[in-house]
Amino acid sequence: MDQPKARSWRVALVALACAVVAGLLLGTAVLSTGGPFAASAATPSPTGQLAWHLTPPSTAPGTFDRAANASLKLVPSAPPVSPSAGPPSVVRDVPFTTPVGCGRSSCQVQLDIYVPAGPGPFSTIVLIRGGPSGLGGRSYLDPFAAELASAGILVFNADYRDTASQGGGYPAAFEDVACAVRFARVEASRYRGDSGPVTLVGHSLGGWVGSVVALDPTEFEGGCLASGSGRPDAFVGLAGNYQIDSGQNEGDLSAFFGGSADETADARAASNPFNYATGTSVPVRLVAGTADTTVDPAASVALNAFLEKHGWNVSLELVPGAAHSSIIATGSDSQASMRAVFAAVAAARHAG
Repeated sequence: MDQPKARSWRVALVALACAVVAGLLLGTAVLSTGGPFAASAATPSPTGQLAWHLTPPSTAPGTFDRAANASLKLVPSAPPVSPSAGPPSVVRDVPFTTPVGCGRSSCQVQLDIYVPAGPGPFSTIVLIRGGPSGLGGRSYLDPFAAELASAGILVFNADYRDTASQGGGYPAAFEDVACAVRFARVEASRYRGDSGPVTLVGHSLGGWVGSVVALDPTEFEGGCLASGSGRPDAFVGLAGNYQIDSGQNEGDLSAFFGGSADETADARAASNPFNYATGTSVPVRLVAGTADTTVDPAASVALNAFLEKHGWNVSLELVPGAAHSSIIATGSDSQASMRAVFAAVAAARHAG
């Protein structure tokens, strides 16, 4: 090769190497613009099979040090479930409890079943709403349930008694959620669900209630139309208010328990997820938005650290700029929650 051609090739190779290095540097850049968790224009939030995950915190539960947790890194996330053949069908208002106390009268708590199109068999999840909103509040999760079902997941979108005035609180709310898991196990095959594990997915207040049902080795019993295990095989918490003794969201907790922290101290101690994780572990996936002003993401950080300390299979994804509701609204923010569900389902199958 003559010298001019050799020089030309050397220049091209150097340029290519520089481009590769620059791409790698951009791909691992730390989010810094507008505060520790705000995505900059130069480093957009990744999508697909890469997701922003939190560096393990060094602070104690309840002390979310944003500066210490400002370094977010890219790690692989679970691939999506194969989409179903079309829009899901919905079976609404299915009772899953026996007649139970609902304040001044009795009632049967209900759920909606989102059935994917296609022959199946489909993985099964139980979806638990936030609150407290009273019975019937599950409807705000309809779009998220439909999105999951369109991805090939059989969804049981369940209500529960989440106010003391309606007979809820402790232990009724936890019994209802455990019952929904039992019901899904028994009924899944009727809706082309497989006979595999059941994953529990809770948002907001439902994330906290679900975490206790998943972490407490003693199963909640009572008032159920189905038998079998009420403990899920995996758990996904979406912006859950797990730190019920932090003083935050006290209005919601007072309505749930039917009194102040002092008046309901025993019930709160029995429903504090940080008092559990003592039995057989299940896979746990947590998601929270960094712009959540309803439930501080510190709660998710603390639960993640607590479960890691106890050796559980747990991971946390913080979504830059996402709010309390956007992580379950159809759109880009909800993809983190979808990934968490897919990962939990896969982990439960692997564990089984």
